[in-house]
Parts: sequence; C-alpha cells; structure tokens
Amino acid sequence: MPEPRRLVKPLESFVQELALCVATNGDRGPALLWPENSETLPELLRIARLAYHQERWPYASDAAPPRTDECAQEPGAPGEETEPLLLASALGALLELRVRPSFRFMHSMSVGEQQASSTVEYTVTVLEGACRCRLTRTDGTPGSTVDLRLRAGGTLFVPRDHAYALLDVHTPTVLMELLLGEAN
Repeated sequence: MPEPRRLVKPLESFVQELALCVATNGDRGPALLWPENSETLPELLRIARLAYHQERWPYASDAAPPRTDECAQEPGAPGEETEPLLLASALGALLELRVRPSFRFMHSMSVGEQQASSTVEYTVTVLEGACRCRLTRTDGTPGSTVDLRLRAGGTLFVPRDHAYALLDVHTPTVLMELLLGEAN
C-alpha cells in the first residue's frame, strides 16, 4: 500500500502557524499572519496554479479563471488528494473543523463580493498582488469597521460574526481563501 501523501515542509509550517492563529484568536477577533518560512509563499502560489490546471495562469489570458469553491481532484490514483485538499485536510485535522479551499484571481480595478457568516470563519491569503480589505463586525457594533492593506504573503483571519470585502485592487491579485466550517 502506498504511503499517504504529505505536505512539503513550508506548507506544513504554514498549516501549523495558521492553526495556532485561528485557535488563539477565534474568540478574540481578527488577526494578521505572515508565514515564518520564506518558502511558504512560493509553495502556496504553486499549488494555486496547479488547482486551475493551467500552465501559465493567471497571465495566460485576459479572462480570469472561474472561482472554485472546492478544488477539483487532479488525475491520478483513485482517492488521491491534491495539494490544496491536503492543506485543507491537515488544517482541518488540527482545528477539528471542515476546511474548504478556494482560489481567486482578481483583475486590476476589481472589487470582491462581501463574505459574511455567523457560523463559519475564513482565512484570506494574498499569494500575489495586493488589495484593500474592509473588515466589519456583522452585529452593528459602532466603530467596528477596519480598513487593511493586504499584500503578498499576508493572511487575514476573519472570525465568526465578521464580514470582509476586498477593494482597491490596483494590480492583478491571486488569493487563497479557506472556509473553516462547522466542527467534525
């Protein structure tokens, strides 16, 4: 029986850092995280490109690839997980949550739709480019809106009862979003 696939070291490190960030800040509020391992960002960008099965994505054409809510399985052995799904399942195992990965490419001058939920949390990692993010508590607490500038390498943790919108994209931007769902 073949040995189960494992994440490469920079991605293992990222998963551990992200799990600690979520566990520490889940009841306190939003947080920003930058990976300690300098190889993490190139590895995340590589798996984002693989997720779309396009050799030169995102610069191959002017048309943005469709957003994926769950990464498709790559051809291979039955039941073999792709790296985005391996990353999600490793994080999910540490947090005891269902984690779903998605990747998004935003063209210059685009605006992302607002994401909000009272039952799930998100992480948003900028893999390339930059954008402004407006983070708001959904309970209407006065003064609870914060504007942030997210740049390549940064990860924003968005806890329950918060909404975020991506704004002011002045350069093509590649994002990885992880939806942290209900407990297993």
